[in-house]
Amino acid sequence: MQIFISWSGENSKQCAEALRSWLPLTNQEISPFVSSQDISKGERGLSAIASRLQECSFGIVCVTRDNQSAPWINFEAGALSRELGESSLIPFLLDMPIKDLSGPLSQFQATDSLSDSDVWSMVKSINDKCKNPIDQERLRKIFDAFWDELAQSLHGIRSKRTEERVVPERGTPDILNELVGLVREQSNRIGALQGLVRETQGSVSHYTINEPHEVKISSESESEKDANRRLINTSATIRKMLGAEKIIDISRTNYGLKVKCGAEHLPFVQALASRIQDLAARNSVALDIYCGTEVVVFAPF
Repeated sequence: MQIFISWSGENSKQCAEALRSWLPLTNQEISPFVSSQDISKGERGLSAIASRLQECSFGIVCVTRDNQSAPWINFEAGALSRELGESSLIPFLLDMPIKDLSGPLSQFQATDSLSDSDVWSMVKSINDKCKNPIDQERLRKIFDAFWDELAQSLHGIRSKRTEERVVPERGTPDILNELVGLVREQSNRIGALQGLVRETQGSVSHYTINEPHEVKISSESESEKDANRRLINTSATIRKMLGAEKIIDISRTNYGLKVKCGAEHLPFVQALASRIQDLAARNSVALDIYCGTEVVVFAPF
């Protein structure tokens, strides 16, 4: 089974490499991918990462106090969650308790690397998704035999942490405020779902999105109307932002929009990355911008 291990920063990278070496000991079917080790020199980095994302069936994000808000770690986490779903993505916390995890990553079930029971639960989840899972009793024996090896590696990485900027632990008011926000968000989602259930079922929408004025919508619910408005808005804005002459095609995906440009426009897209990310987050629409064979992914948060 392919596992994508994401990292950002030196300690996070060392943690990812430790997991890359250790996880196959629990089940030889596991094949982890870490960009620092598994992308050959001369290979196009973003293309290799995008390709591996599609091949993987499980994702681990190595999180530290310093990198949990880093754009790259959240970009890969967003891409992984779209490809795999929330149940197959685990933030692996190197040097912080779960209560201190904040931002987009806090929506996932995290693993505290200091807790052998937490890591054991992660190993069981990975094993269950393998094509040929090992029976739990044998898996437990293997885990117990090799746990100290991983624990010592992670301890060595944590001991070097003084070389990096120290981020203070989160205070209780901050944590409570986030919990209140999450509860409200869940309440809104439940309310929206209840409203959707009450609406007429079986309605079908048909539309194209290559040009904003070509979008045709019929028999749609309020939530579908809102989603379509956001897609149309995003499509029109990205055309203006990049310039219609640079865009070959815009099409809808399961999670947002796919924009095709010429390979020569990659530097232009990268220069506008912060504005495009703001657009994706503002409209809650994921944007995959293809410049020839290269792809730049903007998460909807």
